Amino acid sequence: MCANEARTLRRLTLAALIAAAMLVVAGNVVRVSGDGPRCPDWPLCFGTVLPVDNARALAEVVHRALAALTAVLLLAVAAVCLRWRRRLDRALLTLSLASLALVGVQIVLGALVALQPWPTRQPLISAMHLVAGLVTLGCVAAVYIEARYPKVAYDPLEVSPPVQRFRRSIRVLAGATFAALTTGALVSGSGAAMACGQTFPICNGGLLPNGGILVFLQWLHRATVLLAAILVLSLASRLLRSEVRVGLDARIQFVGWVLIVAFLAVGALGWLMVALTRPAILAALHNATAAALWVSAIALTMLVERLPVAIATPVKKPLPAWRQTINDYLALTKPRVVSLLLFTTLAAMFITPAGAPPWYLVAWTLVGGYLMAGGANAVNMAYDSDIDRVMGRTSKRPVPSGRITPRRAFAFGVLLAVLSFAIFILFVNWLAALLAVIGFFYYTVIYTRWLKRSTWQNIVIGGGAGAIPPMIGWVAASSQLSPAAFVLFAIVFYWTPPHFWALALLKRKDYAAAGVPMLPVVAGEGETARQILIYAVGTFALTLMLAPVQAMGGIYLAGAIALGAWFLWLAWRVKHDHTPQAALKLYAYSLLYLFALFAVMMIDRIAF
Repeated sequence: MCANEARTLRRLTLAALIAAAMLVVAGNVVRVSGDGPRCPDWPLCFGTVLPVDNARALAEVVHRALAALTAVLLLAVAAVCLRWRRRLDRALLTLSLASLALVGVQIVLGALVALQPWPTRQPLISAMHLVAGLVTLGCVAAVYIEARYPKVAYDPLEVSPPVQRFRRSIRVLAGATFAALTTGALVSGSGAAMACGQTFPICNGGLLPNGGILVFLQWLHRATVLLAAILVLSLASRLLRSEVRVGLDARIQFVGWVLIVAFLAVGALGWLMVALTRPAILAALHNATAAALWVSAIALTMLVERLPVAIATPVKKPLPAWRQTINDYLALTKPRVVSLLLFTTLAAMFITPAGAPPWYLVAWTLVGGYLMAGGANAVNMAYDSDIDRVMGRTSKRPVPSGRITPRRAFAFGVLLAVLSFAIFILFVNWLAALLAVIGFFYYTVIYTRWLKRSTWQNIVIGGGAGAIPPMIGWVAASSQLSPAAFVLFAIVFYWTPPHFWALALLKRKDYAAAGVPMLPVVAGEGETARQILIYAVGTFALTLMLAPVQAMGGIYLAGAIALGAWFLWLAWRVKHDHTPQAALKLYAYSLLYLFALFAVMMIDRIAF
């Protein structure tokens, strides 16, 4: 593309971005001012373009005019991209067409909102209209950045780990920002802005929502804002570090600070809205700064992939002996692995017919669950130290590296299991204690000592150990087992093989060198991919069974279908694309899939 063509496209996309931002701001002004009902028809207002005798309808007229202008500009951008498609990056063409489609969806939703009688207006449609506006604005911002700063191809293996971590943190921040803004749009569109009264930051004096769907939406918005705030503080600390600041392009630093300031402004305005019972002017400013925050998050995410980022690997100072010892014993418990198990336990506690459990029961159950699972992991490392020493993924663990002896690791694991059993007996109930001991025995004896080194069915049968934690959560809260608890067990049981076999495909040579008969080593990649797809289908079917068994609502069913569909797609890709990239995508998503699935269970139960 020549310089004149590139300049034309940049100017056109910038005009579209400005129009889209003004459209979102104008739409929020209409909503908070209550002037939307002043135009009972659509697309005209009282049958004319400009009802001069009704000044209250002016905001809605401007809103509709900006929608038309944005659509025209995006149509022009799409037309230019189609005309020059052979000289453009494919991503720019895709983004331009997506933006045009999204603004069309937004206009249709706006028409549905306008044509509903005001007293019977459906909050869901209004909320969907606001969310569509955010998605459209983000997509248009991406079109502008793509046109202004084309992405340069690079080899990910040549990027230093600190740069990879920095880029990953920015992507996570953008995702958290979108979650916070989306939940805010749902709060605003559904009329839940003051559902928690004037209590801030907690909701009606409690850490968990209690009061129906509106209270839940407000609580969920505040929870996502808190998560985003933690990530924003992390970004600010990174930008203040000299080794990071020197390696970043000045434009990245500028956009980063714009994001931080915008987030602080959004938070301050949100607090004032609650304290002053939501004045309209503060609501309009809150939404306008939220739009700026979203655009800056999109811009920052794309700029760190396109502009110079060079962060040196910091020199690690040797830890004191006592601190290294603590870290090693903590590593024996595998905190990252246990965290996912504990979340399935937590979710199961909140979806039982008994209702939300008291906080102290949740705390003791999670502490006991961590100690039991951590103890099992420590015993596993003690026994597997010989094969861990051979495998690159595990060779630096405390036992194979010689920092902790197998005997001490075994004793540490047994001690944690005993403490866990005592906690379950004293503070939870005997059935939860029994299940925890069964899980410990299942993992350390049935899987580690018997199955792992003898059969490729090790993961299939051994997956039962990781499927027990949600049952523990269920009986901890309800003191009894029911069919739904066994469905939760079956979901995790069937999820484990595709999750672990995806990793085994990536580490096939390590397992072969260690003599572990994992399925890729015994039967090859083709059969492994076929088995992955079979178990993925089984997992998806079991997730749908939970709705009739536990009588869960539409939120869970919709989430399970959406999450499971992508899980099946990635499993299908592994079957037809025997590459490390396909296996890595499935492995990474499988972790998110299980977390999100149980999160949707909690949302469905708490909200309704």
